[in-house]
Amino acid sequence: MRGKALAVFNAPQQGNHAPLKPYTMPRMAQTVCVLLGLTVFMGSIPKSLFAQTAFAPLTLSAQIAKAEHISYTTATTGTLYRMLPTMARVQADTTHTVSIQPAGSGKVLDILVLPGQAVQQGQALLHYQNHSLHIARLQETQTRTALAATLATQQEASQAYTRGKALAGQTVSVGEMQKRLAALQQAKENVAARQAELAVLKHRFDEEYTSPTEQHATQDETSTLVAPFAGTITRLNTAIAADVDPNLPLLTLSDSQHVWLVSDIAPQEAALLAPTGQQLTTLPDGTATQPLHTVIETIGAVADPTTGLVPVLSRVDNSQGHLRPGMVLNSLLQTTQSQSGLLVPADAVQTVNGQNVVFQTVSDTTIRPTPVETGLEENGQIVILSGLQTGARIVQHGSLALKAMMVLPAMDAE
Repeated sequence: MRGKALAVFNAPQQGNHAPLKPYTMPRMAQTVCVLLGLTVFMGSIPKSLFAQTAFAPLTLSAQIAKAEHISYTTATTGTLYRMLPTMARVQADTTHTVSIQPAGSGKVLDILVLPGQAVQQGQALLHYQNHSLHIARLQETQTRTALAATLATQQEASQAYTRGKALAGQTVSVGEMQKRLAALQQAKENVAARQAELAVLKHRFDEEYTSPTEQHATQDETSTLVAPFAGTITRLNTAIAADVDPNLPLLTLSDSQHVWLVSDIAPQEAALLAPTGQQLTTLPDGTATQPLHTVIETIGAVADPTTGLVPVLSRVDNSQGHLRPGMVLNSLLQTTQSQSGLLVPADAVQTVNGQNVVFQTVSDTTIRPTPVETGLEENGQIVILSGLQTGARIVQHGSLALKAMMVLPAMDAE
């Protein structure tokens, strides 16, 4: 087949010139010539010739199959959805983004992380001198001293009341006994007050100065900011020796294990989207061979007044760390428009004489060109409406070469 085609180019010229030497064209050049020939001569081939030869079975030798890298696929029943192309930007998951603020005021001692650094849960991020913690520890010391004094006063008042009660009406008057009882009650109230103050200070140490984002030393006034979960430091707003305050966020930590894909589309396009539909996103080169499959989680109900666009959001697992906030990627959003039938790769279908044709295997060496009626084509797949049965084995890669095998004999006959 190919030898005939090349004979047209290698035929000797008539006249006074010497015949051209036989020349074997490289395979790539042969392919280019075939495609150019198809383009130039397709309109000049009689349709009657196609009717005689176009759909005759083709013989496919093992050598040709290997040379053209022929591969096969199977027609399967399914539904193909129209996809809406758009741009998606990667955004940090704000439900897992936290601004870390100190519980007290003081001075930064040292910083242990950098922006963009990945950290683990409980990892120390920053040390600072906590003046508020120092004051609280002094208050605790004062309160414990006062409690010890009130306990001693309570014990003394209790003993005085016990003696007075035993001697009431004899050496101690009833009025004196009542006075000692009042002193005992007051001492008990003072003890309760000091104990309550200690409980408040303990709560501050356990809940205020100790939290998922902060820990403190047992004795000194040093506090440590820690990561409440594994993630990435996205912002650092302080420096060594800088002042810190409970109202001043020092670091921002984002959960890098999950990110959002946000697509901004026109409202009329948003109306076509399928809720909880599929989203296919092309990852950066070299990070994955397959598109990223996610589910549309929310479709904005109101357009942004500034841009007039509706946000579409999906949440993505980013455990491999390929996606970083700020990236912009190509994405496809599933719409409600769909068509059912047999699904085959789009490159398996060729157009011959105005008809869509697939190349169905009859045996290991015989291929039958089969006319089919096609429907929706999307994302590298096409729907076959008729002409093919479920489970049919057809040629995928190499179908263009088989089309050339059908057309070139007709070109030679011309």
